[in-house]
Amino acid sequence: MRPRFLIYVSILASAIFAIVFWLRPVTQPTITAPMHEAGQPATNAVAVKSAAPSRVVARQTNSTAENTAQNKTWNELTVEEKNAAIRKMLEAQNKPIEVWGKVVDQDDAPLSGVKVQAAFGHFVWPREQYPNGMVSQLELLTDANGQFHIQDNAATSVGVVLQKDGYEQESLKGNAYALGTGGGSQVNPLTLKMWSTNTHQKLITGGNHFHITPDGRPYFINLTDGTISESESGDLKVWIQFTNQVVRGQLYDWSAGINVINGGLLEGTNLDFDSMFVAPTDGYVPSFQLTGQIKGGQSGNIGDRYFYLTLKNGQKYGRMEIEMIAPYNLSIGIPGMIRLSYAINPSGSRILR
Repeated sequence: MRPRFLIYVSILASAIFAIVFWLRPVTQPTITAPMHEAGQPATNAVAVKSAAPSRVVARQTNSTAENTAQNKTWNELTVEEKNAAIRKMLEAQNKPIEVWGKVVDQDDAPLSGVKVQAAFGHFVWPREQYPNGMVSQLELLTDANGQFHIQDNAATSVGVVLQKDGYEQESLKGNAYALGTGGGSQVNPLTLKMWSTNTHQKLITGGNHFHITPDGRPYFINLTDGTISESESGDLKVWIQFTNQVVRGQLYDWSAGINVINGGLLEGTNLDFDSMFVAPTDGYVPSFQLTGQIKGGQSGNIGDRYFYLTLKNGQKYGRMEIEMIAPYNLSIGIPGMIRLSYAINPSGSRILR
């Protein structure tokens, strides 16, 4: 087995074991707007509160235990009876999983002979009795049409690793495609992409955090050298409009905008910065703007936005991830913040990889 597949399997097994061990129900709050309290750094993380593990186990398994152990209370059950109750509850989460997939190259042509290594996750209990039962593996090759079919009768999730000489998986974030609980069909399979190793381009890349004053004044960002200034030169003109003279709880107007100088932008539909590898030829607009209201004491945020770019009157293509926040943290003297990551192809090619 290839080392990177072993790493993936180990990670998946550890994740499943963590779920089994803690048995904690997680409820995430609904987020209706990217707002933050002023004075606190903006973040995309969501705070999650869980009950104590022992109490959760007792609450979730008690009814099962009573039905299978003559109405005993949880504390009256033997270890064997508790394990049986937990096993029944967990193994009920295992469902049939089936994936029909198709592997294509960077030009969307089918790739045959791709090694597909699949790892299925399973809920089992007690874990110690099933050292190899948490994850099952399957390996096969794509057919002449680049297609593959994998399935398991009782699993919770599946991920795949693709291997073919002269090619690499599209995502730059990791070696595995997490496919969750399956998908695709024989007629309409899931499409996974691999790139020829000789298609890498020499890109201009960068990332930075810029502090700005959110009073509507324009700032100009040069993507070649990754700088920002108030002089009228660069690739992007950005601004945030908000007043710092606020009363807590009162509503105020908030707005932010991005203009591409001698170019355009196109918001990505796939919100994954590391899969936007080929810039479209059309559909670009000169600017992006977001307006709304926030209460005094809150922060406004456009959220993580992903754009394809054309620059220099269409002579260059690029992609960027950008976030604009104000007020950001007034207590340390940062009224506004712009976070930016980007990749520009100076050759004029639309390939951004």
